[in-house]
Amino acid sequence: MKIGIVSFTDPRPTAHSEARESYIREHHISLKQYLLTKGFSLVDPMDEVKRGSDTFGIRTTEEVEKAGQILKRDSADCLILGLWHWTEPQLPLTLVRSLKVPTLLYAEADPTWAGSVCVSAVGASLWEAGISLTHHRVLGDKEEVAKWARGVLALQRMRKSAILLWGGSYCLRMEHLQDDIPYLKSFLIGDVLSEDQYILIKKAEDIERSQPERIEGFLKWLESKGAKIMYDSKMLTPDVLKKQISLYLASKDRLEELKNENIIGVSIKCQPELSEIYGVDACSLPAFLPFGEDSEGEKTPKATVCEGDIKGLLTCALLEGLKPGTPSLFGDLKFIGDDYVIISNCGASSIYYASFSNRAEDTLPHLTIAPQCQGASGGAFGYDGKEGTLTIARLTRIDRQYIMQLGLGKALPLEEDIKKNILWGNTWPHIAIDLGVSRKQLVQMVGANHLCALQGDYVEELEFACREAGLEVWRFSSV
Repeated sequence: MKIGIVSFTDPRPTAHSEARESYIREHHISLKQYLLTKGFSLVDPMDEVKRGSDTFGIRTTEEVEKAGQILKRDSADCLILGLWHWTEPQLPLTLVRSLKVPTLLYAEADPTWAGSVCVSAVGASLWEAGISLTHHRVLGDKEEVAKWARGVLALQRMRKSAILLWGGSYCLRMEHLQDDIPYLKSFLIGDVLSEDQYILIKKAEDIERSQPERIEGFLKWLESKGAKIMYDSKMLTPDVLKKQISLYLASKDRLEELKNENIIGVSIKCQPELSEIYGVDACSLPAFLPFGEDSEGEKTPKATVCEGDIKGLLTCALLEGLKPGTPSLFGDLKFIGDDYVIISNCGASSIYYASFSNRAEDTLPHLTIAPQCQGASGGAFGYDGKEGTLTIARLTRIDRQYIMQLGLGKALPLEEDIKKNILWGNTWPHIAIDLGVSRKQLVQMVGANHLCALQGDYVEELEFACREAGLEVWRFSSV
């Protein structure tokens, strides 16, 4: 994903000033270098457009058209306009109109030059023309620019990508898992694909028959890296665990086959077709697909949820776009108290949250694979969540209107006075989180039995993404 960055100057022939052009060049380069140090990829058309000119900033309609062609050619996903001094607003307005991407107006908070008045005039013109009603304006705060860019690029990534539902949606007749897919594709996600879970069963059986060494290799990897496996005589036998491993490997192989679809997240319906009828739950998928390594090497984490939860999957995919390479967390809101809530899941969630690491040697020693409490057979991939800051979020729909619920939480130590009360699903992963919200408040406003999370504080970035997408934000907050 790429940021386009373009700076403008005064087009009037009598307004030429070497000092002004030097100032614009200096601050354009400074902003560009800052964004590069933050890991962004940039499209900067200035050198190509202004080659041979005695001014640095864009100042004519012809230059605007050329800059737009370059930004389109090099696939800029959002646009930052450097409005360091005065320019005629029609020039940046023309560029924004031609590109139709999220736009930020930036100038320094500097009384020496008229950046503030230029940002105000251009912003007002964009509103007046109805071209970029969600554009953002910043004076002097480069960190805010970076947060905006992370948010809108995460959204743009969604719009270019797809999610995949194995088994479809509406699991266990949960009405809030129903969705308006054509409408979601109009503003939030590129495509929503669906295919039957039998594809995974067939592939898993093929792996069991013709590639058993891959299953054995995965099992040895678990054991050698320190995962604890607690077999019993019914729910979690060695054969059952091998079936779970083969389902995971099948899902990974299927995603490789579909790599040209640009799938950024998947759901496995599981219940009841896999967990009851096929006879083995698919908890290995939400445990290991959103993790950076397995027995076959390093890999890119893939957002993964259960039960056909489309809104949960979209939330997880959006969160992962804010911090590429870091898996998102998905789970049931298992307990709501005044001091903390517990996010768990019916057998597995990303094992990254056992250690905040994508390395198996850091994470697997905290993982316990133990018998499930439901389904015909299967193991749960349990752990105690690591302490730290989490961004909590959930896309929700109320009477056909989509909103984003979000807040900042603190993952707490899962101490014995908390764990002793966990009876149902005590082999599942559990994370205790202080959301700063009373039980009375949270239980009235929460929009699903599933919540999503991302390590770190990305609340502002997520708010920028929601603003650009036209999503109203509801904060989990005590005020």
